[in-house]
Amino acid sequence: MDKKYYIFVGGEKIEVDQEVYKSYWQITNRERYLERLDRQNKLLFFSDLSTEYSFEDTIADENYDLEKIVETKMLIDRVREAIDSLNDEEREVIERLYYQDESTRIAAKALNLHKTSLIRKRDRILAKLKKMLEGNI
Repeated sequence: MDKKYYIFVGGEKIEVDQEVYKSYWQITNRERYLERLDRQNKLLFFSDLSTEYSFEDTIADENYDLEKIVETKMLIDRVREAIDSLNDEEREVIERLYYQDESTRIAAKALNLHKTSLIRKRDRILAKLKKMLEGNI
């Protein structure tokens, strides 16, 4: 006897095969996990806004530190400027590893480097960026 798998779409129960069922629940669980992380980090969703309360009351947060927010924004701007001052090869390494979230193995292959060489290069670039941010360059 084969086990039957169902998912609900638009309130309607639909029979699917095991692969579709597993994929559906994997995606659903991932979305729930990301939503929990967002809530833990106090991100605001428009779906959370209730018509019972005014918008301003819902988003008002008395616990923010404006000075810290400005300081963080200034630091982000300095990091962007430092990255912009890197040469093309260095910037590509940083973009692949940190902006495109590529693994060192994939980035090394794309850049035609050995993984160990890429790691050493990454470490040198990060040290260079650190010096720039500290004002030594």
